[in-house]
Amino acid sequence: MMQWICRFALFAVLPLGAVPVANASLHTVPAERIQLIKEIQKRLNISFQCEFSISIGQTRKYAMANSSGIIIVDKAFLETADRGRIFFAIAHEYAHAYLEHDVRLYEHLSKPIDYSAPKNLPEIRRRFEKEADGIAARKAKEMGFPIESILDFILTQPDAEKGFHPDLRAYCKPRERAAYILAVYQSS
Repeated sequence: MMQWICRFALFAVLPLGAVPVANASLHTVPAERIQLIKEIQKRLNISFQCEFSISIGQTRKYAMANSSGIIIVDKAFLETADRGRIFFAIAHEYAHAYLEHDVRLYEHLSKPIDYSAPKNLPEIRRRFEKEADGIAARKAKEMGFPIESILDFILTQPDAEKGFHPDLRAYCKPRERAAYILAVYQSS
């Protein structure tokens, strides 16, 4: 089913490299960055056996995805990040899309409240984020992206959840997240 969805996701987004008239600022993305995105897209589509689409836009994060196979990479992030960080952000989002995390989260939210259920929303989000991190780490190792850049990415980005109660965090703390990513990378 997912492969069928992957193959038909292309119609919804402009092809990578095509710049919508309404957003001429995309012209400022260097050609080598566009080529990098195309290379990553091709390699991940082969690895995941799908036809996901990558677009460049504005997000509140580094990248985002949905289960129809549309990945959006933040333009500002794309212009400043190194190859390893860009790869990891995209591979992480590919994992979310491939595993249909948005659909699974919506299904959980649309069920009647079951107070005896062991899983709450933050727990489910943490599990999904960890799952995406693990897959992205394995793909990075498989495709020859060095772990140092990825770990630096995790450890130097601001902790958007600093001060949150541990039960309310969607991500592990940066050091825990980096340790998990390193362990998966090394064991792959």
